[in-house]
Amino acid sequence: MHPHTVPGGTVWGTAPAYAELAAARTRLEAEADAAARAKAAGQARRSAAHAAAAARHLQEALLQAQERQAEQERLTAFLEHAGMDAGVWPAFAQLVRTVSGKTVEYSGQSPAHGHGLLVYSRPHPGRAFRLAGVVCPDPRALARWPAELTILVPGQTWLARIQTAARTPLKVAVLNPTTKNCTFLRIRP
Repeated sequence: MHPHTVPGGTVWGTAPAYAELAAARTRLEAEADAAARAKAAGQARRSAAHAAAAARHLQEALLQAQERQAEQERLTAFLEHAGMDAGVWPAFAQLVRTVSGKTVEYSGQSPAHGHGLLVYSRPHPGRAFRLAGVVCPDPRALARWPAELTILVPGQTWLARIQTAARTPLKVAVLNPTTKNCTFLRIRP
């Protein structure tokens, strides 16, 4: 500080120091304000990202629900043929995918395969789907059943029908969607 002489005494020159303090305080306030704005902007971006992700998840859930509904409608005749409750079908379909360990697609009912539901599998991405099994074929269609084609059934009732009607050796997968168990059997005529 520099002393200044004024009439009536000496005054220390503190004005430059106060000006420096005021400038420093203004800088600190500006930095704090900038940090608060940056934090608020970051929170807004995160909130917007969360909202967008939630909207995507909702859209995906709606599409999946529509796909399940369309599949249920497409499968109505098959479910009636199989005597399977529509509520059990998703668990059964998931069990088929799990057991096969491959990508699986369901086609329609096939009169040539006893009005059973055709199941196609693809061993590796990029390869073609091939017929891998038939779900709940009419037992009367088993007289000339291809030995390598697996029959998939949802329980012991269907297994008993298949065993009674077998005229050739058959591969049967008994898939229980309630217990999530699968048993592979070779049925002899």
